[in-house]
Amino acid sequence: MPKLDNTEIVKSIANRPKRGPGGTHNFPNARVEVKTEADKALVSKLLGEVLVEYRQPKVKSDQELIERLDDYFNRCCASGQIPTVEEMCMSTGYSYNTLWDWVQGRRKGFSPETAGIIKKAKDFLKTFDAKLVISGKMNFLAYCFRAKNYYGMVDKQEYVVTPNVRQEEDYNAEAIRSRYLTDETPAAIESENASEHDG
Repeated sequence: MPKLDNTEIVKSIANRPKRGPGGTHNFPNARVEVKTEADKALVSKLLGEVLVEYRQPKVKSDQELIERLDDYFNRCCASGQIPTVEEMCMSTGYSYNTLWDWVQGRRKGFSPETAGIIKKAKDFLKTFDAKLVISGKMNFLAYCFRAKNYYGMVDKQEYVVTPNVRQEEDYNAEAIRSRYLTDETPAAIESENASEHDG
């Protein structure tokens, strides 16, 4: 793939429409604003971290997978970068979808243990994300999104429905009459029945 220099990239962006397909202003709230030197330094740091994982070759066995995941987490620990599910998957040389297919059994991994290795790594990230939230370093809504999308957590309420069991006396004709009919009603019914017989 040919490399673009910065001037070509700037020209390419400058020539894009503001709205519509490929527009630069389609989602104004989602745009990343890089205004200060500190912003640029952060973007450069984050891109550098992702680039290291992007360049990793594909692992070819469960043992290599274990070692690569261990290397990834150790790199994050040593550099202070925050590990993510997406980056962890990238560090194996495979996409998130491929690893998820291995876990779900839609594709064969290297062995029956492959899915368990990936689940354990995701559990590691799930625990780390929970620690970030508890320590106030991750937005709670972001955590909820990640927990539902990557860790299989669900947001639900459970209701226990018990059947309305009728008692035997509920079927007693006299009990039903006494519960629903007033004193006036039987007389009205009797006079109505009598007029039907007369007619």
